[in-house]
Amino acid sequence: MPTFNTDTPKPGYVYDSSDDTWYPLAGIAIQSLDGLTDVVISSAASGQALVYNGTNWVNTAETGDVSAVSAGTGITVTNGTGPIPSIAIDTATTVDLSTAQTLTNKTINLTSNTLSGTTAQFNTALSDGDFATIAGTETLTNKTLTTPTLQNPSVTSGTFIGGTFTSAPAIDRPTITGTTQIAQILESAAVTSYSATGTVVYNVLDQGAVAYFTSSASSNWTLNLRGSSTTSLVNLVSTGQSLTIAMLVTNGATAFYQTAMQIDGTAVTSVTKWQGGTAPSSGNASSVDIYSITAIKVANTSTVASAFTLFAAQTKFA
Repeated sequence: MPTFNTDTPKPGYVYDSSDDTWYPLAGIAIQSLDGLTDVVISSAASGQALVYNGTNWVNTAETGDVSAVSAGTGITVTNGTGPIPSIAIDTATTVDLSTAQTLTNKTINLTSNTLSGTTAQFNTALSDGDFATIAGTETLTNKTLTTPTLQNPSVTSGTFIGGTFTSAPAIDRPTITGTTQIAQILESAAVTSYSATGTVVYNVLDQGAVAYFTSSASSNWTLNLRGSSTTSLVNLVSTGQSLTIAMLVTNGATAFYQTAMQIDGTAVTSVTKWQGGTAPSSGNASSVDIYSITAIKVANTSTVASAFTLFAAQTKFA
C-alpha cells in the first residue's frame, strides 16, 4: 500500500528526465480513502475483479466480502492496516484439505489429482465410473454385479439363479433344486488301512459316500452312521431325504461280517431291510465285501428308529 504523509491534499508531479522537467498530475494525492467507493482492482491472472465499497473489498465473482474467499479462487487476502484492507492477487490452483473445508457449489475435478484422507464424505451419490479400481477387501451389501468375473470363489450359502463357473469354485453344501445337468462328477472316497472291528463309526461329512478299508477285518463289527463327531445324522437329513454310502471291507483267510446297524449310536437293526430278505450271516474270505446302505428319513422325530428306514445289501468282489 502507498504511504501518505499528511492529511492535507497535495498536488502531484511526475519527473521527465529527458527534458529535466516536473509536470503536474491531474487531481491530488490524499492520505485517506474513507468514503470512496467503486475503487476497482482487476486481475488478469485470476479473471476476477475486486471493488472497494467503502468498507470491504468485494469479489465480483463471489458473494460477500472478499475476506471470506478461500484459497484456490486466485485471491489471497492479507491483513493490512489503514482505512482500506490490503489485498494480494495470486494464481493458486489448489485447496488445502489438511483442515476442514466447506465447499458450496464447487466442482472437484480429480482427473489428474488425488483426493486422499482418512474420510471423504459426499452429500450426493457418486455416478458410474467415479471409481475405476478399488484395492483391498470390500464388503458389498445389496449390490447387483452385472456380468462379473469370479475367480475361484468360495461360496458358503446363497441362491444362484444363473451364471457360469469356469474355474474351480469351492461350494460348501449347496442346495440345488430343479433339473441338474452334470457332464461328469468326481466323488470323494476315503481309503484307509483301518481294520474293521468292534463298532465302526462312519462320519458321512468327513468320509464321503465311499469308504475302503484295505486291511483285513479282525472281527465282526457294528456299523454306526453319523453326520460327524458334532453333527447327528438325524439333524443332517430332513424328512423325505436319503443318503447312500458304500463300505468296502477287505477279508483275509478268515471272513468277518457286519452284524448290527446303528444311526447316531442308536440301534436301527429292526428297521434295516436286507437285499434278498435276510441279513448276512457271514463274510467272504479272501475278497472285498461291499456293504451298500441307503438311509431314508421317513419321519420328523428324534426317535431314531422311527425316523429312518434303511435298505442294505452285501456283495462279494474277488
